Amino acid sequence: MGRNLVNMLKKNYDSISQDPEHDVAKAAATAVALNRPSIGTFDDTFTRIAGGSMPPWPFASAYDYYRYASSHKVLGDVQIPFLAINAADDPVVQDVPMDANGSEWVVMALTSHGGHLGWFEVDDGWGQVRRWIRQPVLEWFHGTADVMVWDRLQYPDIHEVDGYITEVGKETLGCKVIDTEQIVRGTEGQAGMLAGL
Repeated sequence: MGRNLVNMLKKNYDSISQDPEHDVAKAAATAVALNRPSIGTFDDTFTRIAGGSMPPWPFASAYDYYRYASSHKVLGDVQIPFLAINAADDPVVQDVPMDANGSEWVVMALTSHGGHLGWFEVDDGWGQVRRWIRQPVLEWFHGTADVMVWDRLQYPDIHEVDGYITEVGKETLGCKVIDTEQIVRGTEGQAGMLAGL
């Protein structure tokens, strides 16, 4: 994975290094010279400096970046059913909080193998490779949709204020029907997701 990151950086190096005195350009110059780095080495060389905008970038080390980006600190705040499947041999996620930081909504699963988003298996009969993870995810969806009791979920009260539908206590955010005809129309010749926006 580290080598793939270096290769991606090399493809974009010309645009990144236009100002050779910039910290990102300096980090890129060092990173493209890495030979088969681990992800940690790549992140310590490049991502901690150029992985995002200021603030909070740059970070003093890859470890500081990982601590900032970690979902560990918010797992305890999860209040909807949440499934996390990790592999013990994942080179990116190396510390899996199996206790879900105390959240009763979070199910943490850990497989012995699978790498980073791997979990491949050979399909019986056809010899095609497919992702193993589909089956446990679908089983979990079934379990949460059909079996789980939802008595703990509470929905906000909704009311109308000056023609706007809003949540009680959040009157500054809402929606209002302004026309019953189609308002947004696509432009002739446009295609893709942005057509009509």
